[in-house]
Parts: sequence; C-alpha cells; structure tokens
Amino acid sequence: MASVENIEKRLIEIMGTKEPFAIALTGKWGVGKTHLWKSFRDKNREIFSGNKYAYISLFGLDSLESLKLAIATEVQTDAANDSPLNVDVSKHIKKLFGFVGGGNITASGDMRFGINIGNNLITNIIMAHLKDTLVCLDDIERKSDSLPMSEIMGLVNYLKNERNCQIIMILHDAESEDRDYFDKHKEKIFDELLVLDNSLSIVKGIVDSSLSTIYEQFYEIIGIKNLRFYQRVDKSYKLFDKTFPSLSRLSKEQILSFILIIRMAYDMPSTLGNDIDFKFFVDSFNSKKIKDFRGYKIQNVYKEQNEIPDNIVKFNKINDYIHPFYNYFEISDWGEIIVSWIIELDFDKEATKNLIEKDKLNEEALVIDRLSSEILREFHSLEIKPNFSERLYYIACAKIGKTQLTNLSFYCDILEACNRKDLASQLETHIKRHIENSINYYQTRISINDFYSFGRKENDRFYNFTVDKIENHKYENISPNTISSIFLDFHKNGRSVYNPSDKKILELVDKNILREVIWTNIDTIFGNRKLFIHSILCHPVLNDIEGKRENVRLWILELLQEKIKQNPNSEPSIKMWLDDTKNLTENLA
Repeated sequence: MASVENIEKRLIEIMGTKEPFAIALTGKWGVGKTHLWKSFRDKNREIFSGNKYAYISLFGLDSLESLKLAIATEVQTDAANDSPLNVDVSKHIKKLFGFVGGGNITASGDMRFGINIGNNLITNIIMAHLKDTLVCLDDIERKSDSLPMSEIMGLVNYLKNERNCQIIMILHDAESEDRDYFDKHKEKIFDELLVLDNSLSIVKGIVDSSLSTIYEQFYEIIGIKNLRFYQRVDKSYKLFDKTFPSLSRLSKEQILSFILIIRMAYDMPSTLGNDIDFKFFVDSFNSKKIKDFRGYKIQNVYKEQNEIPDNIVKFNKINDYIHPFYNYFEISDWGEIIVSWIIELDFDKEATKNLIEKDKLNEEALVIDRLSSEILREFHSLEIKPNFSERLYYIACAKIGKTQLTNLSFYCDILEACNRKDLASQLETHIKRHIENSINYYQTRISINDFYSFGRKENDRFYNFTVDKIENHKYENISPNTISSIFLDFHKNGRSVYNPSDKKILELVDKNILREVIWTNIDTIFGNRKLFIHSILCHPVLNDIEGKRENVRLWILELLQEKIKQNPNSEPSIKMWLDDTKNLTENLA
C-alpha cells in the first residue's frame, strides 16, 4: 500500500537503473493509477529523454498479435518529446499488415482489431525494433475476453528478458478470472507490485484548492477514492460558486459538504449499503421526516419491540456512515436545492434567493459551528493548544440555545477536567438561566423531550434540573394552540398516548379556550370533528382534575348551541349527534 508520492519516488529509483524490469501498478477502480502514471511522465521528462516509449490502452484488443502491433506502432523514439517512430519504419509495418490481411488501420493508427496470420515474419519484425523500450500497458480489465491474461503476461516476460524492455502494467484490483491468474503467476513475471492506496494528492490537484480541507476530510473519513467522483463533485460545486459568488466562505464549505454526501448517495448508493437507493436516502433524511427516524428509539422506549423496522435499520446504517464526516446530517435549505439540481437539473430560484439572505444572518452561527468543530477536534487529538479553556468557554456560551444540553454538559465536564471549575461554574449558570427562560418565556406546552430530543447521556448535569423546572412551572395565559396540541396528539395516537404532566396545563382550560380548541383545523385522515370532540372528553387527565371533565362537557354543549345560532343549517347534525350520545355522555368510543 502506498501514496502517490511514495510510488513516484520508487519509480524514479527503478527507472534510473536503466535495467530491464516489469512492474505491476494496481489499486481500486478509479483511484487514479492512469492519472498517476501520466502525471509522473509529465513531471519527470528527463528520465524519459532519449528513450523509446510506448503507451498502450488494451481497450478492445482481442489478440496477442493486435497487442504487439499496437505496441510497435505506438513506440516513440524520444519519450520525453513525444517524437513518433521513424516514419518509414512505421509506414512499412502498417502497409505490410494491410497486405497480408491484417484488417483496417485508421488514419490515427488505431490498432483495436484482430489479426489472424500464420507467418511469424511480421511478429519478428515488430519484436526486432522493440528492444530497450519502455512500455506501459493500461486498461487491462477492458481488453476483449479473447485475449487471455496468460498471453499478456507471457509477452511482458518476453519483452523484459529477451528484448531488454522496461514494462509498467496498470491493472484494476478486483476479483475476476484475469486477476486470479495474475495473482497466481505475478511472482514469476513481475519484479515489484506497487499498490496505489492513497491518491489524496491527486484529488487535491483536480478540485478547488480553496476548499481542499473539506475534500481531505471526506476522503480520509468516508474513504471514497474514485477520481471521477471528485471531478463530478468539483464540477457541481463550481456551478454553485459561479451562480452565487456572494455567498460566505462558510456557506460554500457547507454547500460542498452537502454535495459530497448527496452525490455519493446518488452516484454510488451501494457505498451506503446494497439495499439502499437514492430515493430512500432523500426521503428519510429530509428535514420534515428525519425526526421520525432519529427519534424512533426515544418515541418507542416504552413499547416492547422484538424487531426494529427495516427502514429504521437502513436509516441508522446510513447515519452511522455519514456521522463522522457530518454531524446530524439532514437535507434542508441548500441540501434541498442540491437534490433538486441533481434530479431535475434545475433549482427553485425564489428558495435560493431566500437562502442567500439567510446566509448573511447565519454567518456568525456558521463561524461558531466551525470553531466548535475545530476545538473538539483539538481536544480529541490529544494536542491541546494554549488558551484552550478560554476558547472553549467562549464557544460554549455562543452555542447555548443552538445545541443539545447534552453537548453543553460535556463542555462543562471538559472545563472541569482542565482545572477550570470557575469557567465550568459560570457556564453552568448561563445554561440553567437559559433553561428557565425557555420554559417561562414561551408559555407553551413543554416537555423534557423538547430539551433532550436525542436522548440523554449518563451523568448529564442538566437533565434532572430541567425535569424539576418543567414539573414546577406555573402556566399562565396558556395559548389555545397548546391546549389543542395536547388533545390532537391524544386523538391522532388512537387515544392511547398522553402525558400525565399535562395536568397543570389542562387545569387552565375554560370555555373561551375550548371555543378555539374544538373548532381548530383537523386533518381528515384522523377522523371527523365529532370524533375529535369525543377524544377531548375521553382524555384521561381530565379525570385527574376534580370536576373538569363535566365542566368541559357542559362548555362543549353550550358552544354547540352557539354554533346552531351562528349557522342554523348545522342544527340537524348537531341535534342527531347529541341525541345519539345522550348529550355527550354515552357512545363516545
């Protein structure tokens, strides 16, 4: 296993000896083997100067004779200057092949055809002028099946031992019959096997250099090494950069990160799993649906489940793969624009305009996110720099209200570990004040899940504090929307899920609040309004408040009479309903 730099260094050492050799340059598909060789030649022309050289792609070649002819007609007398083979020799060889029935030879000298001759004269002529030649054989896996690997390796051995040639053979590292044959016989033919495993320097050379750090992180963490993938990503990114030049650098970094992940899921979904396709990726990571996937474990913590649904398993597989590169990835904002562009080759102009405006407002937040990632990377790398505690304290304060309490608790732990209990105490005070303000300010139905939507970690210092503040909070001037959400949640979940802590909120229900609640908008998929009102009356928490359930029933009856006065046409349906339920006392199931 080696990097581009190490392989180039070894090639210089070997080629400098002027001795014959056979080297196999191998690596994963698309890792950049051909790019490495051509770049090496361009950077080291002094090594090639004065030497005969032939670069041959085996794409479509179907016989050993056609391979030999391709080598002969591609030989350059000066590899450094791309000088052609002596014109007369090349011309005579081509004419001779045409004369004996070698097939058509194009004006460009393309030799991708089969030749069937019994006379060894032509082969002898070809081999005679191949002495002391540097030959590169590429695209081995793209040859015709009628050209066996055994004949190619036999030719390599002959050129090295009998014609004093230097051979570089580039081949793909993947399971196949040809690869099996190569692995069994490589020790007899090749002097060295160079495996290109790290082509990061090539990637950084073909993409936007101003964002090479993002590419490097993706390359090293995710492990995709295909050059064509990075070329497509670079092309996509430059389109956005050209179209929206006013975007901040941090937004551009975020856009590039989105493109890398989304193009990976689109171009090579098998990287994420053989059972995953792009549609599932987009649907499950969409910002409108992702909470159903990420919150699955929390939502079902009290349910007995023998088996986790396949879609949750698939989501977790993708999320675990992406998470080390992009924490809590979801397709929103620029992600949606990129998905639209990839699928439809266009994007919503108005949505894009709004994002550009939003970009200006989010610049500070993006700076804080970047600094947060950097300082955590510094901490986990075990190489803490000066003023670490002060920098962490500043970032943690800026993240209050923008990140999970679990993360803020971890920041306090780090400060204490750094012997800065003073900063940890100050930070804890700020965070607790934020928790109290959140509960008091919004005056809405609030639960512990609003603060710990992704669960809690052991020894989290704010969990019990938050639970206590929620339980002791006094709701005043409660919003009818909050009351509606309590009853709607109960109704939508089949009257089986409710929160006993809602008691303090439901105590505040009166006739005026109830007027807005019973006429709130209802999604028809969850049943009609009568069933919703049934659910209100059946809510278990009303039974825990003395006299409340009966008061609610009487208020509803009064409100229904109001409805009849406002709209006399509704009287038949209301009266029939009240008769069937004996004024909302029976048949409420």
